[in-house]
Amino acid sequence: MTPEQKFKQLLEDEGRGTKAKLSKALGVSPVYVTRWAEESYPEYSVPRDKITDIEKYFKLAPGTLLAKSDVSTIRTIPLIGLASCGIPQEYDLNGYEPIPISNELYRDGMYVVRAEGDSMSPKINDGNLVYCVANEQITNGNIVHYMVNGESGIKKFKINEKGDIISLVPLNSDYDIITISADDNTAFKMSKVVGVVDTDF
Repeated sequence: MTPEQKFKQLLEDEGRGTKAKLSKALGVSPVYVTRWAEESYPEYSVPRDKITDIEKYFKLAPGTLLAKSDVSTIRTIPLIGLASCGIPQEYDLNGYEPIPISNELYRDGMYVVRAEGDSMSPKINDGNLVYCVANEQITNGNIVHYMVNGESGIKKFKINEKGDIISLVPLNSDYDIITISADDNTAFKMSKVVGVVDTDF
């Protein structure tokens, strides 16, 4: 399936009014959006410089439109709630909103959280969709989604040589490092962050 065929199917799946909303988000005329989806206008193929913005609009993982798989083989993963990129706080992570992702990018144990705050800026910004995998190995320097005593957040993972002290480090130096010792009685879980989608237009 070509990017144009996938694009056409996405428009059809989203339904009425999508072309107008998408054209406004992309800053182009609705006429172009219509032509990108029509095989009778091959000279109006989906501009490659618009691919990323189109994927953001449809909340697709990066590379979905150019991937070899069909839109029909796109899977969904759960958007489970918010994760703090700032001062850690409790969030309800029991919600569920399906987010589409291509088979090529899908991994077992994958889910999505929405970042809130700017402690991980410029890599992760407020409102970004952050793709996480629960079952992947985590090493020093990886960015993680963590849950500590019910608090949900995103930071860079570091562990000392002895393996008994974990530091959760913000990229923005205006925020504090969180330190967790093996001696602490702490309920602690982590998942590796594997991708980010900027949802702002």
